Amino acid sequence: MRAWIALFLAAALCAAAAAQDEKRVASVLAQDITRGELAADADDLSRTLRLLELIWRRVVPHYVAQQGLAATATEVAEVAAYDREFEHKDRSQRARKLEELNQRLGKDSLSPAERAWLVEFRAVLQRRAQNDLEKDRLAPPGPGQQRVFYAPWIEMWKMNKALYEQYGGAVVLTELGPSPHGARAALISDYERQGRLRFFDAALRERLYALIEARPSSVVPPERVDFTPYWKRPIPPSYFPDEKP
Repeated sequence: MRAWIALFLAAALCAAAAAQDEKRVASVLAQDITRGELAADADDLSRTLRLLELIWRRVVPHYVAQQGLAATATEVAEVAAYDREFEHKDRSQRARKLEELNQRLGKDSLSPAERAWLVEFRAVLQRRAQNDLEKDRLAPPGPGQQRVFYAPWIEMWKMNKALYEQYGGAVVLTELGPSPHGARAALISDYERQGRLRFFDAALRERLYALIEARPSSVVPPERVDFTPYWKRPIPPSYFPDEKP
């Protein structure tokens, strides 16, 4: 009787393990990604993109910690100071532009179309000025709040630079700055070789690698690749000309 019970329990455990394997599509740093975490009703591309997002979400903090890329208090303070200076300059430019618009709107020589455009532009600046006043009523963020806000941004720039220096590869320019497309693919491949990333769905794995290894349509020439973060560059002119020194 005991032998039959042992066999039954063994079979049940095997069935449970098989069911669990069917649910898993990947494992990153011993953390499973299940099929339920992918959009069941989405197409193959959407599921692949979601898988890549979940993998990257686990890889980034691990790589940052391993490479010593965590944002420091000095770096957070530097970015915060840059943003304060940028905002101060931007507010000054908008105030001068608002004064200029008011002067232009006081003239009778404007065409109806030009006047309408200037009125609309002035309304935008007035809303921005009102937002500034409301922001000034709030308590300034403390060091802890600044770290929560700036640390991920700082670490992204540091990681992108480190990845490119380690792996090279194609770089694309995005709204957030240069992105080491080829190096990111190489890192994921490295994690799989090291056993830190495992796939349990061959088709999904194939689609994911096809996605990350595809050469982007627009690539930054190697001689123009620059991972210098914005806060280490001179403050650029705002969208309003700064006529005064």
